[in-house]
Amino acid sequence: MKSLMSAVFGAWWLAGSVSMALADVALKDRSEITGTWKLESVAAGLDKPKIEENRIWEFRPDGVIVTSGFNRHFKTNDRHEWTFSVVNGKIVADDPGRPGKTIDYSVYKMEGNELILKGGLEGFYFFKKQ
Repeated sequence: MKSLMSAVFGAWWLAGSVSMALADVALKDRSEITGTWKLESVAAGLDKPKIEENRIWEFRPDGVIVTSGFNRHFKTNDRHEWTFSVVNGKIVADDPGRPGKTIDYSVYKMEGNELILKGGLEGFYFFKKQ
């Protein structure tokens, strides 16, 4: 019985450790993501097929996001600007097509020159620092 309890506790502890390791990264402020990032792909989930992208997202220190490059939805190059802030560790951005609405992103991973955002319309956004 004691070994069964140890095994159950060990599995519980391991599961808790894994979920903590995969927890979102809480941003303190905009400066942590400020800069130019290349959006390389998007996916509905981490284990779902990635859709290639080739867009630039610039997070400016003044709270403006500028996206540019080929827009696969509209099949043309375009450029958009909208504002964002960091609220409770997450990116809260104006929804460019819906005044008064926001699109929220959490930082799933930020390590070296790699950034993965979770949320928005696509699910997961995979970036490399430029």
